[in-house]
Amino acid sequence: MKRKTLGLMLATAMIVTCVTGCGKSDEDFTANMSDDEKAAWEAAANDPYGKYPELVTYTTGYVLTSQGADTLSGTSYENDTQTDNAYTRYIRNLINVQNENTFEAQAGDDYDQKVSLAIAAQDIPDIMHVADYSTLVELVENDMVADLTDIYNNLACDTVKSSYESYGANNPLNAATFDGKIMAIPKTQLSDGQDFLWLRKDWLDNLGLEEPSTMDEVADVLRAFIDNDPDGNGQADTVGLAVLPTVYGGYPNNHFGVDNIFTAFDAYPEVWIKDSEGKAVYGSVQPEMKDALQLLADWYKEGLIDKEFTTRTTDDIVALISGGQCGAYIGPWWSPFNPAQTASYANKDAEWVNVSAPVGSDGKINAINTKPYAGFVVVRKGYEHPEIAMKIVNINSEYAKQDTSDAANEIMENQTIAYFNWPLYCQVQPGNNAEIMTANVKAVLDGSADVSTLDTEELGYYEAAVRYQDAVAAGQKADSADYSQYMSRLVAINKFAEEPANFMTPSYFETSETMKTKWASLEKLEQQTILKIIVGEADMSSFDEFVANWTSAGGQTITDEINEELSAK
Repeated sequence: MKRKTLGLMLATAMIVTCVTGCGKSDEDFTANMSDDEKAAWEAAANDPYGKYPELVTYTTGYVLTSQGADTLSGTSYENDTQTDNAYTRYIRNLINVQNENTFEAQAGDDYDQKVSLAIAAQDIPDIMHVADYSTLVELVENDMVADLTDIYNNLACDTVKSSYESYGANNPLNAATFDGKIMAIPKTQLSDGQDFLWLRKDWLDNLGLEEPSTMDEVADVLRAFIDNDPDGNGQADTVGLAVLPTVYGGYPNNHFGVDNIFTAFDAYPEVWIKDSEGKAVYGSVQPEMKDALQLLADWYKEGLIDKEFTTRTTDDIVALISGGQCGAYIGPWWSPFNPAQTASYANKDAEWVNVSAPVGSDGKINAINTKPYAGFVVVRKGYEHPEIAMKIVNINSEYAKQDTSDAANEIMENQTIAYFNWPLYCQVQPGNNAEIMTANVKAVLDGSADVSTLDTEELGYYEAAVRYQDAVAAGQKADSADYSQYMSRLVAINKFAEEPANFMTPSYFETSETMKTKWASLEKLEQQTILKIIVGEADMSSFDEFVANWTSAGGQTITDEINEELSAK
């Protein structure tokens, strides 16, 4: 494995926590060391994968994900914890570093609240992940985080640097740079590709239906799924398209949202787009929304979408699908990991297929590009070992993937069951990494490449695919984890290349000043209007009234702020 050792830098610039893990003391613990001892510590600090002479602990906030204890249950890793798991053991063995969690919280609002409380108390962990740009700005403006410019330039591995550069003008590092200083390590947001219409393939086959493409064809399939007893149980117990009560938003990470229906009409709700003059405008208040809303209102009236969608929680929808009452929803390529699919596969022998539908006027799905970053790793200012953050990101992004030693076995085994449990929750990858990995795995499966060409992460996906294929060939049900990996990475992603979408890149991703105080009420106004139109409680004229109210209630001010901010860049 390629390693590089850099010239020694000053110990005071490169050392992060007291060796014994004694909290927030920022004193130079090398003060009483011999020259040889100091040299050993400095050498470790200046090597991207250097091992410290003694155990170094760092405090952090730990992001709990859906791939946690439940996923590990029944495996040899079921007793793993947030401080003792495949990834923490690997990091400790490689560089002699151990995390101590100041707080743990579920990814999303729970974790973000913990971060906010720590910032308010002026007591942030030594190293932590922050989910959004506005939090990073707050930390920088309050002088709470370390300048990582030299650390990045001297310690970032080749994979990290080339991955950032692969985004071109949208380099994620730009968002972490303030006045020319790199103040955080961005987690890359892969190009998620288009959302798909996921359909019960066994239902399509039972009814002799072809995969739909156009909006009318989708409607025909939904009618058949409702009226023609697709599960063959002799009961009228199936519903139409599953839809979140929020209807859209969060593209493309929003299972059960129907953004694709809007984009088929060239409408882009909850996204800032460019108008004909190149100015940023809010997609939800554009006239293109009307056709999509009218269609959804017609579908709701006919019963083609779940009549109870306005009161369903996400768990309700999952139960509906996993229980075999619903065979249609819109979601991203990793939908086979959603409990809706895994449970229906395990309990109902459900077969699913991802379909490029509904398409726009040119026969392609209209999709939305995501922002190139998905959070940031920051280091508390004054922390004596800021380089630990960069080293862990290097290990996650490069070293572990190239390590074929026995020490990496646990990492490979955990890729398919608890991939997101890495400390700091930060991996840096090329924007199209998912497609690259799928192409590499497919090449080995079809015999055009040797298995030795795969990195350890790809090898895990390849082995899951082989196990799935072997089970199918033997007429057996595959393990749910292998099913999820195969369907997402070898089936769904493959359609990115076979049936490419049109992508629109939003003009703005962040939060303007007025959005901080006005956005919640504007979102509520939007949500109420959209739902009333769809369920028939208001006619289409209420959309124009909504646009006027949105504009006067702060929407115009926010639009002006965003355009001013964009013009200043």
